[in-house]
Parts: sequence; C-alpha cells; structure tokens
Amino acid sequence: MAMIRVWDLPTRTFHWLFAAACVVAWVTGDDARNTHLHTFAGYCALGLVLFRLVWGVVGGRYARFSSFVRRPRALIEHISDLKRPLRTHHLGHNPAGGWAVVILLTLVLLLGISGIAVLGGEEGFGPLAGVLTIAQGVAIHALHEWLGWVLLGMVLLHLAGVIFESSLQHENLPRAMVSGNKQGEAADAEPNNSTRIAIAMVAIITLSALINLKPYLSQDADNPYQPYHQPPLVQNTLWQESCSECHLAYHPATLPWRSWQRIFYEQENHFDEDLALDPGDVTALLDFSRTNSAEKINREISWRTTHSLNSNETPLRITGTNYWKATHADIDEALWRDERVKGKFNCNNCHRDAEAGSFSNGAMALPR
Repeated sequence: MAMIRVWDLPTRTFHWLFAAACVVAWVTGDDARNTHLHTFAGYCALGLVLFRLVWGVVGGRYARFSSFVRRPRALIEHISDLKRPLRTHHLGHNPAGGWAVVILLTLVLLLGISGIAVLGGEEGFGPLAGVLTIAQGVAIHALHEWLGWVLLGMVLLHLAGVIFESSLQHENLPRAMVSGNKQGEAADAEPNNSTRIAIAMVAIITLSALINLKPYLSQDADNPYQPYHQPPLVQNTLWQESCSECHLAYHPATLPWRSWQRIFYEQENHFDEDLALDPGDVTALLDFSRTNSAEKINREISWRTTHSLNSNETPLRITGTNYWKATHADIDEALWRDERVKGKFNCNNCHRDAEAGSFSNGAMALPR
C-alpha cells in the first residue's frame, strides 16, 4: 500500500469552488441588499454543477458517476459493513458518499433554476424577466428558501459522514480532497491530473468575479451601483409637482387605490395640512393613481403591500402597511435619526429607485 493519486485536479478544484459558492450564497441570502452577490454565487454554483455533470461522464476514473453511483441495496450493505471489524476500503466515493454527491448536485441544480425564476419574477431581471409574474416569483421564492434549508441539512449530514468515515478508516478524507492522494495499490492510481482544465475553471470564475465586483469598487456617493434596472413605471408631471413640494413624490404603485382615494377625498386634512388642490387636478390625480396603484402594477413592493393588508385596511402612509413594518422591523431606531436618513418618510435616502416606485433589492443602500 502506498499513497497514490485518486482525485484528479478538476474534481478537487470543483469540490472546493462548489463549497465556497454555496457558502457565499448562504451568507448573502438573508439580506436583500446582497441580492447581487447572492445571485453571482448562485450562478457560479449552477455552472459548477453543469461542469460536474459533464466531468462525471468524461472525467477521471474515480470522478465518473459509473465508479460511485450504486443501487440503494449497495448503500444498505455499506452501512451494515460499518459494524464489522474488517470493512471494505473504497478508494473513490463509498456508496454513501456517492449518493451524497448525487443529492447535493440535484439540490443545487434545483436551487439554481428556482433562483433564476425568483430573480425574473420578483426583480424583473435575468433570462426569465417578463416571463413570470410577481405572484409566481413569490411562490417560487418560498420553494427556493425551503430547498436552501434542505441543502444545509444535507451538507451537515455530509460533513458528519466525512468525519465519521475518517475516524473509522483512520484516513483524513478532507486532506485527500486537497492533495488528491489516498492509500492504495499503485495499479489503482489515477494517471491523468487534467491540470489545464482545473486552471481554466479557476480563471473563468476569477474573471467573472472581477467583472461582477468591479462596479462595487468604482461606485461613489453620487454614482452608486445599482445592479438591477427594471422597466420604468409611468410618471405624471402633475403628480410630481403636487407631491414633491413637501416630500418625496411617492409613486401610486406603493399604496392600494382605496388609500389614494381617501388621501384626495380628505385633502383638506392631509396630515394637518390643506392640499388646496383644484377639483380638476384632484380628478386628474385620482385617474393617474387608479391606473397605477399597487393593484395594477407588476412590482414586488406593490404585490407584497396589497397582500399584506386586509380588505378593511386603508393605510395613508407607506410606513403604515404591514409589509413595510415587517421589512423594517430590524432597523435600529437610531438610523431613522441619522442625518443621512432623516426619518422614515425619506425613502429615497436608502432606496435609490424610490421616486421611480420600484424599490428593487439591488437598489438599496442603507447607511452603515
């Protein structure tokens, strides 16, 4: 028995790049401000899965699916074999590890596909932009998050299995995935290391990362980076002029039609102010708000706002909606008093596309 090469370099490179992409995707998935980084990590993981599917057919001896994907009966026999003093030594993946590879690849493939669907439905970006509705994007988002938790559970189970097998076989399996070497007969060594393919993998992901991260490095206070640009909503000059005299001209897409009706019908007492609008202007503003209210616009904030309200709720403020309260519940009160924010009603100080009415995840810039 000697130390021989088992894992070729592309397999090892894939393994660690795949793990890194999944970790970055998990860490950035809980904060909407990191949607762009989350998306990039997801695309990397999806691309790596596609590579592994190909490499599992044309790759090295121990990288091929035919060498480690076994029937369920083999998995049961392997688990029973663990109880015996003399156990079978597997140079490549044992049956349990083989099934772990298949399940992990399948989960990340489903996460990648569902993530693209969420991006297209909720953010209006990517290959499925305009194909899916907000409602469909929200529904798939729930599935995407559920798959993420299943993946986390599978990863933890995989790590526990690696630790257990390493202890049982007196062999450092993580180190073997770094060096590529395990104990075995010289005749069983993997002769081809495919170095160029591994270098190409690293180069492609590094170049992609530099291209995606460059806008973050070149942005400044006057030109902040906004990764997603949705089609602009319809604007109205009278609306802008009438509302912007006192505050941000909130787009009608931010509140339901019944809220705008109440605002204009009660214009004499608009938060202790009299708007003093001409009857003709009121009619024009009501017409604009009716056709562009939250019920009519295909934007995430519009859909989530309307679906967070009961039919008998008619909020007069965006900050009075259940959706706004839920998404801003974790923000420290001190931030609202910050000179860069100056109150909850100044949406445009944190949302670069607030005046346009989009409020997309990629346009948030909370002062830190």
